[in-house]
This record gives sequence, structure tokens and C-alpha cells, in this order.
Amino acid sequence: MKNLGKLLRFLKPYKKWAFLAPSLIFLEVIMELFLPSIMANVVNVGIAEKNIGYIILHLGIMVILTVLGIVGGILSTYYSAKASGYFASDLRKELFHKISNLSFFNLDKIKTGHLVTIITNDITLIGSVLMLCLRFIFRVPVIVIGSLIMALTISPKLSMVLLILIPFMIVVVSIVMKKAFPYFQKMQDSVDEVNTVVRENLSGIRVVKAFVMEEHEIKRFEEVSQHLMDVTVKGTRIMVTALPIVMLFIHIATVLLLWYGGIEVNLGTLQVGDIMAFIEYLTNILTALMMASMVIVMLSRSEVSAFRINEILGLDQDLEDGKQALSLETMTGKLEFKNVSFAYDNGSGDAVLKNINFVVHPGETIGIIGGTGSGKSTLVNLIPRFYDVSSGEILIDDINIKDYRLSFIRKYVSIALQKPFLFSKTIRENLSYGNERATEEQLVNGAHIACAYEFIQEKGMDYVLEQRGVNLSGGQKQRLSLARAIISDPKILILDDTLSAVDMKTDHQIRTNLKPFLKDRTTIIVASKIASIMELDQILVLEDGEIVGKGTHQELMQHCQFYQELYHSQLERGEERGKSIES
Repeated sequence: MKNLGKLLRFLKPYKKWAFLAPSLIFLEVIMELFLPSIMANVVNVGIAEKNIGYIILHLGIMVILTVLGIVGGILSTYYSAKASGYFASDLRKELFHKISNLSFFNLDKIKTGHLVTIITNDITLIGSVLMLCLRFIFRVPVIVIGSLIMALTISPKLSMVLLILIPFMIVVVSIVMKKAFPYFQKMQDSVDEVNTVVRENLSGIRVVKAFVMEEHEIKRFEEVSQHLMDVTVKGTRIMVTALPIVMLFIHIATVLLLWYGGIEVNLGTLQVGDIMAFIEYLTNILTALMMASMVIVMLSRSEVSAFRINEILGLDQDLEDGKQALSLETMTGKLEFKNVSFAYDNGSGDAVLKNINFVVHPGETIGIIGGTGSGKSTLVNLIPRFYDVSSGEILIDDINIKDYRLSFIRKYVSIALQKPFLFSKTIRENLSYGNERATEEQLVNGAHIACAYEFIQEKGMDYVLEQRGVNLSGGQKQRLSLARAIISDPKILILDDTLSAVDMKTDHQIRTNLKPFLKDRTTIIVASKIASIMELDQILVLEDGEIVGKGTHQELMQHCQFYQELYHSQLERGEERGKSIES
């Protein structure tokens, strides 16, 4: 249980409750241990001698002990639930914080369905197991040892039955646990697969329906669901054998006790009440062991969950946070790439960017264009340090970005993506995301620049967006994303093909609106249409991760063959109609 042990540090703030829970269950158990012996006295003395006063007195004592035991049990359940609940909450917060701060390199390696299962299913399971352990950590050993001692005081000879059967039962249950354990890992992995398939289908439901693949996806879900059922049934089938085995031992022990106890009663060495108490202690012992076997099953399952949690918590933070920070007032926004190369898989994959060199001065706007897979988006993802460069360095204000605090870089470097992500919140909350102190005037101004104010005014600032903004068109989502980036008031603004879903007229209007806003900012515009970047201060042309052209539109038309080919191909397809719109 090494992995579970590592997580117990989250229980330290609640050690008082964690101590009270087993302590109070100890009270309940002690009360239970006294009851059979009192019952034996009632039978042996009160009933045998027809002493009504003795019977009433001892029945009253039994009621008092029972009430004390119930109070102890209730309080134990309360404190164990409280400790385990806060433990699970803290663990979930820590895990979410860890995931939120992982680099893209680490996140790329982990399936989303896997993370969802860990944060929900695995942590819930561990919290439940902790509650069980706090309830039974003292109960089982105290009941077993206490009942054995009480049984030995009644009859050492009869106790031999227990001393022989209990070890056999423990060995058999242990074998069952060992056989079932491998299935617990398979069960958790299968839950991951089910979550992944469900998430993909819900996220991509439009694609599924567009290609009439409903039957295929239903079959795919049935397959992973069937696999989960098969694994669960196999594991459960092994586990359920533990209960009949325990019951078999209880019945065997009861028969032996009645048989041998009857002989002792006839000989006059035992009384009927003693046999009744003995059977009660036997039942207590074997029931406690059965509970222990259930806890062991849960512990075995939770050990798998704990391993998965520790695996995430143990991931290295491969992006080391720098110490350098500047204020927005002193930051100029100068950006420079020096001999930058990059490869995915932490530098072990094929180079996506090779020897990139360029400088963007404050107030300049640079365009990046190239074919699909040329490395445009990868290049801009390096600026806010979503990934670290494999070699070379990126400088902001002549300081390596690795020397800055990550929070500083990402606060003053804003990015609007081609595929915008909007939250299930109001338009106002989405616009102010990243700048919660934004005034109404800033929100309206940002919406005007992004040509989003008209439809926002129609719907209202408090209009609630559905998941992923499905109640907006593609162009509306892109314009909201751009407005959000503008409202965050960055020194470096990155537009990664942000207006690909916007018509040419709106595209031209937005670029016109942006000019005053970009006057004192460093701006990088990734585009697939030359019309969007023709008038920029500088254009970089990427091909296979290398800069094959650099300069203004006129310079590239004279010296860069790739740019010329791209220009003419777009002109032939009619994509240069934006020029006529501008005029």
C-alpha cells in the first residue's frame, strides 16, 4: 500500500478527526464485547433461577451499553466522513492545480478521459476507502482479539475451534484477493476508455452526424462498455467467492461448537448461556474478518487509483519558472528569436522549427504565412512558453523568456486562436476572462474593435453561452475570442489565423479597427490569406519549419519564389478579392 501511504499527507490537517473516528469506534466495540457475556449471565442465572429482578437489571445494563455503542458508532461515522471528505477535497484541488500547471508537453502525453476518471472516480474511491479504514482500523483487530479473549475465558477447549479455523479462513481470503487484484487495474483502465469514447462523441457529435457514423460510434461504445463489464464481472466473480467461504467457516464453526458444547453441557462443565455467548463471539470474529476482507478489496482497488494519482502528482514541472518580472509600464514588447529550433516529445522528435531568426520592434506588426504543417502555430506557441525551445533563445526586451515568471509572460502576451474556446458563462464573463477588472467601457471598446458589438448588443452582455459556445456561429466565436485578447490589454498580441471564419468585408473592417490599438504593441499575425498580411511591416514565409522569405509584400514578390507561388495560387482562386473590398 505504498502509493496510498504517499497520499496520507493530505490527511494531516484533519488528524484530530482522523484520531476521533477510530477512538469512538473503540467505544462501540467495547460495548459489543460485553453484551454476549451479560446475555450469558441472564440465561445462566436469571432465567435458570427465574430471578426476574436479575433479568431486568442486566437487560437495563445491556440497553445502556447498546445506547453508548450506538452513540460511539454515530460519532465515529461523522468524524470519519468529515476527515475523508476534506481529504478527498484537498487531494482533488491539488490534482487539479497540478494539471492546470502542467506544460503542454506533459498534457500531450495524457488522455483527457484518463484525467477525468482520476479526478472523479479514483479520488472518490480513495475517499470512501479512507472512511472505511477510519471506521474499521481499530474495530476489526479489537473485535477479533477481544472476542478471542472473552471466548478463552468461557472455555479454552472450545476456543481451539476458533484458533484452528481462523488462520485457514485468512489464507483462503488472501488467495482470493491476490487473484482478483490484477482485474482492478484493468477495471480502471476500462473506465478511462469509456470516458474517452463518450467525451469524443459528445465533443464531435456534429462530425459523427455529418458523416452518418452514429452506428459505428454506438458499436465502438458498446465494445468498450462490454470490455468494462467483462473485466468487472471477472473480478467480481472472484471476489464473491470470499463471502460463501466465510459463511462456510461460520457454519462449520457453529456446528462444531454446538456439537462439542453439547458434550460439555452434559458433563456439567459448561452452561447453555456460555454456548450462546461463545457462538456470539464466533459470529463477531468471523463477521469482522469478512468486513476486513471487504476493506482489503477496496484497499486493493484504491491502491491502483493511488498509483494513477501519484503518477500525475509526480510529473516533473519541466517548465522552470523564472524570477524576472517587469511592470506593464516599463515593458516595451520587443521580441526576438535567436537561432530557435524546436522538436516535440521534449526535443526527441523530428525538428518542427529550424534555426528561426527575426526581430519585431515595439509598435511593429509582423505576419507569418506558410503552407499547412510549416510550423506557424508552433512558432507562436513558443512565445508564451506553452513549450520550451529545443535550442536557441527567445527574448522579450532583450531578456530570455526563461528568466521571466510564467505568470508575467502570459499576462502580457495574449493569443487569439483559430479555434477559439469559449466557456459556459455569459458573454461578459468570457470577454473579461484574463482581465476581470475590465470596465464596461473596455468591454465595449474591445467588442467594437473586433466587430462583435452588434451581435453582442443584440444578445446582451449577460447572454449565457452554451458549452464551447455552440449557440454562436464560427465567425462570432472568433470575434469574441479576438475581443477577449484585446481587452486583456497585452504588450504582445498574437493572432493565430484568428479571422479564418470571418468574411472578407468584416476581416478588412477589423484590420482597420485594429490599427490604432496596435500602434504601441508588438503584434504577430498568423494568416493563411496573403490579403490579411500584405500591408504589415514585415512578413515571414515558413516552409518545412524554416524561414524561406522575410520582408515586406513588395520585397517578397521580388525575391521569394514560394511567396510568389502562394500569391498567384490565391489570386487564381479568387482569394485576393479582399483588395477590391479595401478599395
